[in-house]
Amino acid sequence: MRSAYGFKIPEIDPELTRVGPGTPCGELMRRYWQPVCLSRDLGDLPKRIRILGEDLVAFRDGEGRPGLLFFRCSHRGTSLEYGRVERDGLRCCYHGWLYDVEGRILDMPLEPPGSTVKDHLWHPAYPVQEFGGLVFAYMGPLEKMPELPKYDAWVHEGGKFYARFGPRIGGSVDCNWLQTEENLMDALHTVWLHTLHSGSQFPTQVFTSLPEELRYEETEMGMRFVMVQKLDGGRWAELIWEMVMPLNAHLVYTDELKTRKVTQVSFCVPVDDTHVRSANIRWMPEDVDETVLSGRAKLAPGRRSDTSYEYSQRHPDDKEAQEGQGEIANHRLEHHVTSDEGVLMFRRILRTAIEAVKRGEDPKGIIRDPEKAACVPTTAGAVVWKEGEKRVQNL
Repeated sequence: MRSAYGFKIPEIDPELTRVGPGTPCGELMRRYWQPVCLSRDLGDLPKRIRILGEDLVAFRDGEGRPGLLFFRCSHRGTSLEYGRVERDGLRCCYHGWLYDVEGRILDMPLEPPGSTVKDHLWHPAYPVQEFGGLVFAYMGPLEKMPELPKYDAWVHEGGKFYARFGPRIGGSVDCNWLQTEENLMDALHTVWLHTLHSGSQFPTQVFTSLPEELRYEETEMGMRFVMVQKLDGGRWAELIWEMVMPLNAHLVYTDELKTRKVTQVSFCVPVDDTHVRSANIRWMPEDVDETVLSGRAKLAPGRRSDTSYEYSQRHPDDKEAQEGQGEIANHRLEHHVTSDEGVLMFRRILRTAIEAVKRGEDPKGIIRDPEKAACVPTTAGAVVWKEGEKRVQNL
């Protein structure tokens, strides 16, 4: 018999996991637009935001312009979440300082007439844009600001957008962003965790047994896996899941198998080093009810009839598996095998991008051409065909 006596836990590698200002991964994340809240969250009251370890306040002024400010007033530090939204900006509740969406101080009502103090101060603020029902912020250096990408998954004639911001369906909340997101490039965990261990948590047949073929590929915008599976009735299926830089955006297909391109882009939003939220924009035809749940959503923890700890032990989902790695997974305790190919590629792409930022270069996936940003190609989806049929090559 062996004993664990004397076993020492190594220090956690911070490079890919820490997201605060000045950290390697935090600086990478700040080179891309990140979703911070829903457009509909910005009404006649400001909204407190926490993202990438920073506390902020989002609001929409009386002219309809969105803004994102450091949450403490530049005067005496009162939280601007208690401020009043006005036509020109957000006014602090304590002494009435008025800020516009770019951080200019427009008014100090308790100062003497003619005071120029406000002209010499500038409150910390971030640029924001809205698209598809989400508010996006750019938190990096202004001279490096890229275009906000619009993915072809969203570009269709007619239809409508449905945006969501909150806990990921079936996924983790109280852990580091990396273990939440790299999980999607661990394709074979879907076969074991989501089927053979916990019972079917996806409606698709692809995850019921080991695939005939599985490959991981680096792409211009990130990476993807391609899984080929033989189905019953002489049918075959190819499934593609895709990650987009800085690898906290993804396109996955989890519905019933049919030939279809993914029309939803989701984001894993790092709140700080040990908490995450999920945001997504989904395009859908006008006649589709956005409240109808996908097959995956119906099987997720929040929809379980039994939410007990015992049930979670017997039928764990991504939430239990990822949060079970600890608040921040310790990679120095891992022992990698062939099925970790996708995770290792994921981390390698991130490290390469971090090194590019350190050198002052643009990392992978940065777009500065407005025309290219207006319709960024994606490949995620499913293709189903029968023996002898000509299969669809491009979704």
